[in-house]
Amino acid sequence: MALAAPVVLAGLIVVYVATTKARLNQRLEALRAAGYPTSSAELAEYNKLPEGVPNAADVYMRAFDAFVPPVDEGNVPIVGKAKLPARGEPLPEPMLKAVAQCLAANEKCLALLHEAAAVEHCRYDWDFADVLSPWKGQPHWGGLRSCAFLLCMNTIYHAHMGETNAVVTCVKDGLRLSDSMRREPGTMSYLLGIASRGRALNGLERALNVTTFSDRQLIELDGLLAASEATLDLGRAMITERCFAIERFKAMENSRPPSLRYLLRTGEIILWAPGMQARGLRDTLDYMEEYVQAADLPTMERMARFRQVENELAGSSILHATAKAWVPVFLGPSIFELDPRIRVHFNLARTALAIERYRLATGEVPRQLQELVPQFMQQVPIDPFDGQPIRYKREDPGYRLYSVLDDGQDNGGKEKAEVNQGEPYDWCFIVTR
Repeated sequence: MALAAPVVLAGLIVVYVATTKARLNQRLEALRAAGYPTSSAELAEYNKLPEGVPNAADVYMRAFDAFVPPVDEGNVPIVGKAKLPARGEPLPEPMLKAVAQCLAANEKCLALLHEAAAVEHCRYDWDFADVLSPWKGQPHWGGLRSCAFLLCMNTIYHAHMGETNAVVTCVKDGLRLSDSMRREPGTMSYLLGIASRGRALNGLERALNVTTFSDRQLIELDGLLAASEATLDLGRAMITERCFAIERFKAMENSRPPSLRYLLRTGEIILWAPGMQARGLRDTLDYMEEYVQAADLPTMERMARFRQVENELAGSSILHATAKAWVPVFLGPSIFELDPRIRVHFNLARTALAIERYRLATGEVPRQLQELVPQFMQQVPIDPFDGQPIRYKREDPGYRLYSVLDDGQDNGGKEKAEVNQGEPYDWCFIVTR
């Protein structure tokens, strides 16, 4: 009888482990049947280019290699260390000269960026098998970031020179550079793409402050923004992170556990208990599926669902320790905050383009945004942070468009630079002419 209890317990553990792995394998098979990647090889296939098409990445990599840092950093903004003057103010002569020299040194880089922008498809050379460290910097990330800064500066320079056709080209090249990350796996790449789009929109905002575009150019710019916004695909980033999770757990399952002393000291012993790795992956897949489904919801509903899933995960029991340890690492709060911000940034920028078209037609800016409907835009955009129409204030001169951001608090359109550190602010798009 003394041996019966341990034997029964061992048998129950064996059954539990076998049952857990069987259920996990069923989950993985269901994902494959639905066309989703569950391994690095499948992920590479999932992100491959159509057969026989040119790859813009080849040209972009040459552009990144051709980038030349500014010599006079102290007088070069964005790419260098200089601070831009206030919106609408001319660039000081030393800055204008230093920027012109920097752009001249990067003539080849800019030409290659423009050449790459004309190529429809792009996929960088990513090692999909290196899933144990997918957040480490990739060789092209630094070059892409530098070139996004360069194109933003080029936009501002041409705007100050009154060269509006060149501005349209620069904005297009900047957005296309951002879109080149579409087949780049994971949330870190998605965040880099968001930041690059933000640079292009910042350049456009500065341009609208110093020069006037034709109606044709404003319509073209609106189309470029609409096309770039449509490439934002948070669900694809979630699907990729889910695949990374699967591969990491496979690696963990096949590795030797740390010493018992280490496990007791760190509290990770539960992660190495029999069946807990398979159970942990199953739990992680459950939560990741919630995120994947939430990514397809309208922005405001998506944010609410993300927070709900995060709260459910935080309140789960010790049996879900593995998922609690891993899921936040995959995602983190940044992507849930920055994804709606870039979407509202697009809305603000497109509304500004509609206002500029209204100004061309009437000689003044509208008293309220509803006057733009339906001639210049289909409807006034909704702020995803509170479900209300985006805010609009006429100023003398110009106007201010803004979103209330995550806290849902209307701060009167004060941007971050206008408040003290730590005080709440709004997300603004400001034109001062």
